[in-house]
Amino acid sequence: MKRILLSTVTLGLVAGALGCTNLDEKLITGVSSEYYSTPDGLNSAIIASYAQLRGYYGREQLLSLQQVGTDTWMAADQSGSNNKDFDSYGGGLNSTVSPLANTWNPAYQAINTLNAALDRGPSATGIPAATKNSLLGEGHFLRALNYFTLVRQFGAVTLNIHENKGVVASAVRDSASAVYALILADLDSASALLPKTQSDFGRATKGAAQTLRSLVYLTRAYQPFSPSKQGDFQKAAADADSVINSGTYSLEPVFADLWCVARLADPGRSGYCENTGYNGNRKEFIFTVQFGPNGIYDATHVDADNEYNYLHLVYLGQYDNNGIWVGTPRDLNNGRPFRRMMPTPYELSLWNKWSGTPGASDILDTRFDATFQTVWFATAGNVKNGTTCPACTSGATINVGDTAAVYLPYGVTNAFRQSRAYQILTPCTTQQLGNPSADFTAAGYCGDRNNANDGNFNWQRFPSLKKFQDNLRANLTAQEGGKVQVVFRLGEVYLIAAEAAVGLGDQNKAAQMINVLHRRAASAAHKNDYDVQPSQVTLDYVMDERERELAGEFTRWYDITRPGVDFFLNRVKKYNPHAFANVRAIHILRPIPQSQIDGVIVGAKYPQNPGY
Repeated sequence: MKRILLSTVTLGLVAGALGCTNLDEKLITGVSSEYYSTPDGLNSAIIASYAQLRGYYGREQLLSLQQVGTDTWMAADQSGSNNKDFDSYGGGLNSTVSPLANTWNPAYQAINTLNAALDRGPSATGIPAATKNSLLGEGHFLRALNYFTLVRQFGAVTLNIHENKGVVASAVRDSASAVYALILADLDSASALLPKTQSDFGRATKGAAQTLRSLVYLTRAYQPFSPSKQGDFQKAAADADSVINSGTYSLEPVFADLWCVARLADPGRSGYCENTGYNGNRKEFIFTVQFGPNGIYDATHVDADNEYNYLHLVYLGQYDNNGIWVGTPRDLNNGRPFRRMMPTPYELSLWNKWSGTPGASDILDTRFDATFQTVWFATAGNVKNGTTCPACTSGATINVGDTAAVYLPYGVTNAFRQSRAYQILTPCTTQQLGNPSADFTAAGYCGDRNNANDGNFNWQRFPSLKKFQDNLRANLTAQEGGKVQVVFRLGEVYLIAAEAAVGLGDQNKAAQMINVLHRRAASAAHKNDYDVQPSQVTLDYVMDERERELAGEFTRWYDITRPGVDFFLNRVKKYNPHAFANVRAIHILRPIPQSQIDGVIVGAKYPQNPGY
């Protein structure tokens, strides 16, 4: 048996197997794996595996592994968990950096817990058959999810399908093809065993298994070991159609309501994300990782033991004490700006916000304002913006509640700036929407421009993605967030269906799937005239649409690597100013963590990925 270097993970929870269970429980150790063959033990093992997801989702390594270094997102000025190294694909991206071990180790720990449950759970007695089937289905789903993370990041990895009962000092790598086969077998079992709905929000369902399986088939379709490219696309489409037509899920009518609660003071929804009254149990959400009870964020239930949602920090640009505008000291609503990531110029060029000229009052696509915070309202009054940068404002007094600053993706004249009391920031001229000679590629980038005060975006100041903003934290400095992290939602399933249709040469269906999302995204005046035509739908168009729909939701690195090395390199080289000079074919896989290589001391050395 080929094993990974891990001591036995015997983790369980004190929880009833048959009653309503809070998935936001703490792990306890010292429980024998024999316990997993009891009704309480089987449930405990599964809940432990959900809790282990919080060691990966909601954490800093997601930035490095799934977001930066892409065509649409790059590192901002503050470093953290090596995200700058992953963004630039330089020498700092090596086997010793922490995001790799922080991905590898939690995945295998969870897999070992799940292996114990799946080995021993079938023999559990005294539990209703439907309950046991559901628990085993959850086990298969969660194991597949963890292996899918590993194989997409590292390629060939070690397959463990039974629990480790002691320290294992030898290991070999199984082919990516074999890993995909196990994932699909697990998802076949999960789809057959899981119910359509669960009483406990956050548990896996049949729809979650089908959604994951559709994405696995879609990803394998591009791989050289796919047994049938067309067959995999067809299976991806079939699973996506099943989820869409199941009647279990429905699109949120207003895109912005997926993340935030509307505020009367901000009818355009271009300000911060309000969470008071927010409920993460949305009909669109298919699978989420929970950081609060039952999908409802209650700050008193946030787990402070490094299992909180940290993502509210990472996408925010500088707005407080910044020397550029006034009236916005740091506050709970606008968040604590860690400035880990920022949109590339290409990202900001993708949004069809207006039906005509950029800046017109006629809004076409509401997703831009639902995704990015571009307006800051003054929380300190009787202050004036400076008139430098040059002559950026009128210098009139700003009071509490007034607009203090606005980010615009298009250019404005100095006369326009001087007619407003608030500060206006825009991209450099070469990257402004509406500029007929605009260049949104890496070649057109005007530089990070550290701490520039010239009225343009820079490394510290940029539109802030607000989907994860969390103003229900304990205080304005608190890192502990409690918002759910959405792993799969119905909006993405439509895009999986569209991409599979493109792979099958069915542009008509691809356009049909995308237009469902366009009609949801369109403003009230444009519900019937925001359709894409079949002839326009290419793989590139689908990838751009994925970003408009899923911006910042930690899918982007997977999206651009899925079609293969050439697609990945072309996108990154063309659009990422930090990465274009260094990115190479080897970077479509990550280096195996050095701790794993060093830990194999019996038998052949554990192989590293080529080029590292």
